[in-house]
Amino acid sequence: MTFSAQILRTSAIAILAVAGMSSAYATPIDPAITVAVAVEPDSLDSCDTQPAQNANIARGNIYQSLTHVKPEDGKLEPLLAESWSQTGDLVWEFKLRPNVKFHDGSAFDAKTAAANVMRTQAGFEIDGKATACLNSGQIPEPVQAEAADDLTLRVTTTHPDPILPLRFSYIDIGGMETQKTAQKTTRPVGTGPYRFVERIQGQHIKLTRFDDYWSEAPQVKDVTYVYRSDPAVRAGMITAGEAQIATAISAQHATKDDRTVEFKDNRIVLYRLRHDKEPFVDPRVRQAVSKAIDRDTLVEVLMGRTGGPWYQMLGPQVNGYISNFDSSSLSFDPDGARELIAAAKADGHDVETEFLIVTKTDLFPGSNEFVQAIAQYLQEVGLKPRILSIEMTAWRTYLRQPFPEGQQSNMLMISHDNTSGDASFSYPRYITCKGTNSSTCNTEVDRLIKEADAAQADQRAQLYQEAAKILHLDEMTMEGVAEQVQLMMLGRGINYKPNPLTGIEILISDVTVTD
Repeated sequence: MTFSAQILRTSAIAILAVAGMSSAYATPIDPAITVAVAVEPDSLDSCDTQPAQNANIARGNIYQSLTHVKPEDGKLEPLLAESWSQTGDLVWEFKLRPNVKFHDGSAFDAKTAAANVMRTQAGFEIDGKATACLNSGQIPEPVQAEAADDLTLRVTTTHPDPILPLRFSYIDIGGMETQKTAQKTTRPVGTGPYRFVERIQGQHIKLTRFDDYWSEAPQVKDVTYVYRSDPAVRAGMITAGEAQIATAISAQHATKDDRTVEFKDNRIVLYRLRHDKEPFVDPRVRQAVSKAIDRDTLVEVLMGRTGGPWYQMLGPQVNGYISNFDSSSLSFDPDGARELIAAAKADGHDVETEFLIVTKTDLFPGSNEFVQAIAQYLQEVGLKPRILSIEMTAWRTYLRQPFPEGQQSNMLMISHDNTSGDASFSYPRYITCKGTNSSTCNTEVDRLIKEADAAQADQRAQLYQEAAKILHLDEMTMEGVAEQVQLMMLGRGINYKPNPLTGIEILISDVTVTD
């Protein structure tokens, strides 16, 4: 090679490197990605971001909250509120971030924040119509929110609430126009880094980067969400390059390289029994249900790396979790289960009543086989289950009170997460007499939870744990079966590190792309 040719070759290599054209290191300009999720969201309204299928798309992308839980350590950090303080036993003030715009160009202010807080609450009405927000459980006691000035939100609580700023991390803020009606919006407007483009029912949802976003602009420009119920199909889309992120992958479809990543989000597979109906009226039958299930074998065979046997409702990062819990009275013992059922029958209980095991196809990857195995365990000790697998809307009629008159006795399968670290985001709704998702009514449990809600730190945790002991050892209406480990797959060049919040919010602003 001549000296001049060598210079030209060296110069060309340098130019390519500077321009970022090396396929191994190039950063695409305004990349677009497709995310394959298991189920289509049933709402994109700001007050319906509690369920994961809604939150994974809207929360943190379209909408933002006043405060945010840091996934690294669970501590609360500012978001749309820059600071907050308690100015009285029942009064909190939030100083809001200035110069924040909604996607429609309107300004974020205290009036809009107050309207969101009020609209989210259970029983709140607009023009005589209840808002019926799915996030209402995050405000268990009524509060009054108002604008003290343009950037100061004042909130007055019914009772002292030491964790109100944490509660507000679960109230997403939508534009003022969407807060003027109880009707749920189909064109969401928020303050997040991505604005809504279109939704074609049953096909996709598209978002694009919001140019006037108040914080650092994300790298990814366009995002398309598609719905594929089969985890094998979602995994296959990554392999084929048809999607760049696929959620809720089963262990059997996971790759063994760094393209499959795993994380825990304090998600527990539970069952809830209707103890007001036979065959579950007698607590001995409820105990027998737990004893009939071989959690160790069930998890090992059907979940593998995605699960571990479990007996409580909450995970170890939540203050209602009992670290030294003795589960021996609930552990696998089919002979003991048969004896308990026989004793209940001898006392006149109709233990042969058929009941439904109510589940949904997206409970978790591989859940159909999991539920079938539970049904088999229960049949082997003499109970008569029948599996009913339904879609989300119908499943909620079994989850939420008031239960329809004449609803058949059932065992409801639930995948429950609590990423806040505080049991108040679980127990009041699930295990109190007036809880929206509860089939339990124990006055001592209610007393302990009411006291815990006003307590702080160690005393708060102790009270929640005392309530949990009654739930698991006396009531036995809500028991854990497995702790879940989540899997997701990433396409070539996609960089994303999952965290304990990934199960409910996948922030596209955390995704980077290289060729």
